[in-house]
Amino acid sequence: MFNIIYKGLRLVPSRTAAKELTEYGFMIEDCKEILDKGYSPRKRKKGTIEKWMDMGTKTYNVVVVKSFNFLYNEDVYLITHFGEFTKKKLKVR
Repeated sequence: MFNIIYKGLRLVPSRTAAKELTEYGFMIEDCKEILDKGYSPRKRKKGTIEKWMDMGTKTYNVVVVKSFNFLYNEDVYLITHFGEFTKKKLKVR
């Protein structure tokens, strides 16, 4: 079911991330696209990757952490968060 690979490891959503993906109408393939084509807004601790991607007036972010999955018996990237927010416009005076 989960055969989406990022940097040589399978992408697997956490229970919370699966709910967030469903809420916004996205799939794991969309997370891979954001991770591949997005940008890093800030530095995270070792083993954690956060990427953002702008789409129209919205910005979507994905946070993954390297983990071990006992179901697959292999290292995976666990999607811990998927979010959406609206970009703020700067006011010029």
